[in-house]
Amino acid sequence: MQVVFLNQFERVAGQEEERAHVFIGELQGIWTAGWRGLQLETSSIEDVWYEGMSWEELLAAFRHGVANKMRDGFRPLLDGMLEETPFWERRPALPQLLQCYADSQEADDAVSGLKVWRRAKSLEEKKSAYLIATNRELQMLAVFLPQTVDELGQIPGFGKVKTERYGNEIVELLKTKERSHTYPLDAWVPGVVSESQLSSWMFQLKEEKYGKALSTVKEKRSLLNGIREGRTLSQLEEELNCPRRKLLERIERLDEKGYDVLPVVEKELSELPAEESVLIETAIQQLGDRYLKPLLRKVYGEVNSNDEEVERQYEKLRMVRIRCRRVNQAAV
Repeated sequence: MQVVFLNQFERVAGQEEERAHVFIGELQGIWTAGWRGLQLETSSIEDVWYEGMSWEELLAAFRHGVANKMRDGFRPLLDGMLEETPFWERRPALPQLLQCYADSQEADDAVSGLKVWRRAKSLEEKKSAYLIATNRELQMLAVFLPQTVDELGQIPGFGKVKTERYGNEIVELLKTKERSHTYPLDAWVPGVVSESQLSSWMFQLKEEKYGKALSTVKEKRSLLNGIREGRTLSQLEEELNCPRRKLLERIERLDEKGYDVLPVVEKELSELPAEESVLIETAIQQLGDRYLKPLLRKVYGEVNSNDEEVERQYEKLRMVRIRCRRVNQAAV
């Protein structure tokens, strides 16, 4: 194997010092990334993070593995592995310290009550719950328990707009909760969050981030393999354990990025009546293909109350839209 990247990591625990290498290597088109512990001038591969032909998947696995080791206290000899400036060379911002401290505290009861409130606001305003408040913001509210609008403004994520819109309701919800800390938060939180606690928290976030990226890359590979092998939407839905609508959205994103998804498109459209196909293609020529709802009304009339039927109609529109785009690109 030809090593194309190598970096040494070290961790000091008491009187002992651990050393290891992270590496990326290549042999006859097969990429390998992993972790090799170093002891007494001998070396052995302890963990292979990736082995295969996909550079994209290798990078995702490599970053996830590095974040995991840095969370465990290892530090690279040559830095810049995950960010240009190491966190230990930067002065931590107050929002990071507040989030780190809040994540380390138990506040399940208060969080549960806040989630009930968020769900109700989400339904009332007809918007996604995370736009009301993210899970991390709810955790900080539950830990720091602001009991005035001014105190609420010290919580990251609650600027002028959110505070004016939801401030009174949140304060009313939390005002009966007992708390042992004081405000302002910047007077005491920086002093109780240790450097080791902060670094462990930050690399845990990176590990989660790169773990999701790795899962996304693997899911994409599985989906593309399924399409190449001639799977139907129903088969892909079952194999990937992915809801049909989400699966269609993923196929559309792959198409937009230039991947060949026509095998599954043609397979699904093979049973579409020619007259219906012409109606959809004509509607796309007249209205464009950016928005699906005008196309739905043009082809099928007013939206039917049967959700399953409407979903099936949208599915046909999406598939014909992909095929039309491919045809137009080929013509160009």
